[in-house]
Amino acid sequence: MIYRLLSTLVVFISLAVAKPFDYKKFSDYAAKTCSEWGLAGLAYAIVEDGKITEIRPIGQKSAATCKALTKDTVFPIASLSKAFSSLLMIKLEEEGKIDINTPVVEILPNFKLASDEATQGFTVAKLFQHRSGLPTFAYDTLVETGWSESEIYGVLDQINPINPFDEKFDYQNIFPGLFGWVAEKVTEKTLNTLLAEEIFIPLAMTSASVGEDGTTPSDSKIKSFWQRIKTKFSDRIDQHYLFPSFRSHVIKGGNPAIYRFPASRGVNASITDMAKWLQFWMNDGITSSGTRLISEAGLAKLQDRLTHVGAPQGGRLFPKERVTDIHYGMGWYIHDYGNIKRVLAHMGGMTGTRSLIAYAPEKKIGLVVLSNVGGMRVNLAPEALRSKFLDMVADIDDDRDWSLELKNELIKSRARQEEQRKEYRLKNPQPARTLETYVGTYENSLYGQLEIRLESGRLTLNYRDLSVSLNHWNGDNFSFPPSDFTKSYSVTDTPMGDIIFGVIKDGKTDLCMMSALYEGKDTRFKRVK
Repeated sequence: MIYRLLSTLVVFISLAVAKPFDYKKFSDYAAKTCSEWGLAGLAYAIVEDGKITEIRPIGQKSAATCKALTKDTVFPIASLSKAFSSLLMIKLEEEGKIDINTPVVEILPNFKLASDEATQGFTVAKLFQHRSGLPTFAYDTLVETGWSESEIYGVLDQINPINPFDEKFDYQNIFPGLFGWVAEKVTEKTLNTLLAEEIFIPLAMTSASVGEDGTTPSDSKIKSFWQRIKTKFSDRIDQHYLFPSFRSHVIKGGNPAIYRFPASRGVNASITDMAKWLQFWMNDGITSSGTRLISEAGLAKLQDRLTHVGAPQGGRLFPKERVTDIHYGMGWYIHDYGNIKRVLAHMGGMTGTRSLIAYAPEKKIGLVVLSNVGGMRVNLAPEALRSKFLDMVADIDDDRDWSLELKNELIKSRARQEEQRKEYRLKNPQPARTLETYVGTYENSLYGQLEIRLESGRLTLNYRDLSVSLNHWNGDNFSFPPSDFTKSYSVTDTPMGDIIFGVIKDGKTDLCMMSALYEGKDTRFKRVK
């Protein structure tokens, strides 16, 4: 009896003296981080004890207009979209509209991967679990070079697996995106309509939508037309990339690749709406009006440790000093952090946008961050804020400056890449042959044809609707700025894009390989005779 009383007293005292979250300290750190990374704009929200306790926009919605971000400015949230789509999946299951254990091929008969086992075994639920057996980010080079969703769907069998199906974690964007097709097929409603009816409206997410201009390929032409007009007058961010000197620059027209397969990464929302989204999860599936949107069992199914990711490898996305083991559910990473046993989190990013959400159920507090500069090899400010936030929640007093560490590590990484390039280059590089030697059409079984032309004394690379001038680099190696080739690459993603020619026949090069198009069963482009 005395032991129980003492234990109760200890718990009461520890609760009484628990350090409250220091909102001022975090706000100052967020402003410092935004400035340190040269971001045009950043917004964050904190939810504590089930209530939205802070929403703070910092900076500008556009570096070109210098208009300030507001609490209602709309961002593309990239891969944070996956949790919306997985929630929609479970809701449709609870409404009796879909069996999530149904093989995808039974709903989409033309679904075909290189592995017959994967083709037959890929259920609707497994679209979100990242165990396809394919290389990480498979098919993303197609997205980044302007392929349509239907074109990509038609070549899903052109990339071989590197692991057995359903065993190892390899993060993907295409497969969660295919759930949008599945949902539309079984309900005969557009993805926009489904997300609005099932999630956005019940959660009072008034600015949320999915797809470029708030439309998807399945929406009518009339709706798409009016949405484009509406978008021009709405409170939305401009997408940016970073110069190497950490200055934000507007991507004219934005990065269209963000919205390919929108069920995977195509949701748009303001920080106010994302605060409501975080609040919903922290209140265990209860909306602000007090209604239950999803059953407790359904909520648990989404956050179950389904796929083992392992310990952090590089340390950028998850700090190795704090995180020891990571799992994936459906639209959520589940990991430890210091003395916090369970954190639910996800990050998102492509050229033009970066986002992150993280909350600790046992501590009853969470954070969501949106920024208008991306992607993950460029802007790690959201990760810096996440780590600082969780350090404060876990009461880790080492006052570590994650922002400065991550920024300096990124600078060093770029310097190492550039140094490696210099070491590879010949001391006196000259074109190995006349420029006419390289001119021609080259073909690859996955990517189709690319053309090398000679225009005004310079070689140009032409692929689909993309074109870029080539600079001689080394021997039969020519280079180009990746961001000049496609809007899906940032100035600072890689030091330079490369195309390397080889095998001379009849005075012409017979094949080439391109750094931006590296997927498929054979990465070589062979000259078309």
